[in-house]
Amino acid sequence: TVQLQGNTRAGAWLSSSGGWSRSRCTVSLLDPTAQCCGIAFEYQTFNYGVTYNFTLTGAMAYYDAELTENYCGETEDDGTPVTDCGPEELQAPSGQQLPITPEFKGNLIGRYNFDMGSLQSYVQGALVYEAERTSDLRTLERDILGDLPSYTTFDASFGFGKDNWTVDLFLNNAFDERGQVSRFAQCREPVCGEQVYVVPIRPRMFGVRWTQTF
Repeated sequence: TVQLQGNTRAGAWLSSSGGWSRSRCTVSLLDPTAQCCGIAFEYQTFNYGVTYNFTLTGAMAYYDAELTENYCGETEDDGTPVTDCGPEELQAPSGQQLPITPEFKGNLIGRYNFDMGSLQSYVQGALVYEAERTSDLRTLERDILGDLPSYTTFDASFGFGKDNWTVDLFLNNAFDERGQVSRFAQCREPVCGEQVYVVPIRPRMFGVRWTQTF
């Protein structure tokens, strides 16, 4: 007989006037005319079998991060951003999506615990998805640099231990997905934009970790 049991957790937030929660919204420019709101949802279910259990955990988040006024790239003498400017001075219009922050991201983690002889063991897999993101707030610069494409990664691990020691074997980014963290040029984009540099996510990596507590 298998018993299913679960719990959920959700949250919502709104950040504006420079009051960013960096754990929720990541941007390269903190501007008082920007706003970020979103909702996060997490679900966890436990599947109990005859001996040990299988745990499935998932989380997802939706972000709506945009400018609430025009961005002109200048400030008044008192530090207030200039939001009224002509087409030549306008660098990003009101409503433009903020950079780096995806509209959606989520993950799903499955873990199975079991006994392997006298050892307490587990096997785990983690699937992570991040949606497409823009590379820069400014319209001209983001058109030159291009967007950061969406990507999906899969991590796998296996471990065993006894008493005060554990051994973990892990394979991160198992399919060597070339996701992108950021894109940039060596100097101003209109000058150096023909050569765009990409900062990728960590490539596929295999490792063994030994842990002992005293």
